[in-house]
Amino acid sequence: MHKKKAVVKYKNGEIIKGWVEDFRLDQESFIFFPFIEYSEEDRMEINFNSLKAVFFVKDFTGDKDYKKVRTFNVDLKITPSQRKLIVNFLDGEHLYGTSHSYGRYKIGFFVYPIDPKDNSERIFVIHSAIESVRLMKIEI
Repeated sequence: MHKKKAVVKYKNGEIIKGWVEDFRLDQESFIFFPFIEYSEEDRMEINFNSLKAVFFVKDFTGDKDYKKVRTFNVDLKITPSQRKLIVNFLDGEHLYGTSHSYGRYKIGFFVYPIDPKDNSERIFVIHSAIESVRLMKIEI
């Protein structure tokens, strides 16, 4: 099975980088293969309830100085099934994106960043780490 690059963020602020294999939403946990500097274990079982989000990334380095887009005034091609939304996490972070699956899964939902230069391809957000979700008005 194909492993995907991911950054796991816990509710307590801890971050672990590695690979996810067989990410299934009908389970309470998933298997994660961390970089050696994060864990001496070659694989970990991570429970969704301990997490803030799982970021499926393009690369592991990213750019800490990059300022993410915080507006929907971008050239954004979305399908009718996507909703624009702002996720407000309990820790104060805000995530601007679109989602096909908001409210569909018990444990969380996928968000696709609106910023084309964002290092994340998609983010699985855990419901219990969210303060609120603001659904944006649909323009017709």
